[in-house]
Amino acid sequence: MELLYRPLPMPLAIAGFIGLLPLTLLAALRALPSLLRAPALQQHAFLAVAIGCGFLWSLQIEASGARFSMLGAPLAALLLGRDRALLALLAALTGHLALAGGAWTNVGVLGLLLAAVPAWLMPFLQRQIERRLPPNLFVFIIGNGLAATLATLACMTLALRGLAALTIAPALQDDTLAYALLLSWAEALVSGMIFSSLVIFIPDVVVTYRQDVYLPRGGH
Repeated sequence: MELLYRPLPMPLAIAGFIGLLPLTLLAALRALPSLLRAPALQQHAFLAVAIGCGFLWSLQIEASGARFSMLGAPLAALLLGRDRALLALLAALTGHLALAGGAWTNVGVLGLLLAAVPAWLMPFLQRQIERRLPPNLFVFIIGNGLAATLATLACMTLALRGLAALTIAPALQDDTLAYALLLSWAEALVSGMIFSSLVIFIPDVVVTYRQDVYLPRGGH
């Protein structure tokens, strides 16, 4: 998570802003009108993601000269859907940088890695699971809450660690990637438990859950 605090080279930072801006505008146009009309429970979930992920990124540990934390973004994408998740994660990033005194020039790149990647990758993986596996509740929970979450976390981890190693922290030890991937596995397990609990007890908060597809007719 060094990218939150150590500025990237300016050309790369500018490229990040150029890439993030159209995605943000598209998400705002699609998500804000529906979010304003959404049930209070879904609005609260949006705010919880915006606050919770920013707080989660502040709970960091240091090993081998690198900083690690759980990301929370794949679970956010599962709960909110692509466009709402992108906006909520950008709000989390903005709040974290403001409170922690982070590197504002990195907002474009960080927005792509911490918000756009999970917000777009999770729906893609969900569609692949939906096409290839039976449409039942077990597949939805395990396939999305664990498998797709782990794959997304691994992609985010590789991108974050790789970019940090190539730019701001080339001297980091090789085992930092192993630490980060191990933490991704642990986070996927925790996210899967939270996700399964929400699907079972508060399904209305999970925007990506379609009861008519994943729960047999007449099932409860």
